[in-house]
Amino acid sequence: MINPDRPCQHENFAAVVAVNRLTVIDDGPVEAFAADIRVNCADCGEPFRWIGAPAGVFGDRPGVSIDETELRAPLRPASSDPDFGLGIPGVAIQLVNPEAP
Repeated sequence: MINPDRPCQHENFAAVVAVNRLTVIDDGPVEAFAADIRVNCADCGEPFRWIGAPAGVFGDRPGVSIDETELRAPLRPASSDPDFGLGIPGVAIQLVNPEAP
């Protein structure tokens, strides 16, 4: 039971993982795989944010959603070549402060 006068201790978690097959063209061959991972506190529902990854979608490294609540991590079958999936185009998101000079 959650006590509204005390912050949640985040002792229980719920994770949702979606593994996606990526293609370069619609209905084309699978060129890569990526896992999208979200974690929430199972008691209070608060989403957790991923730390240290840039915002965007990349074929060669993890990235996060703009709100940092979803990790987008490329992965490959263990039997595949080490360069599997590296040809997928990515998208980087850069946050810019409109008040900065």
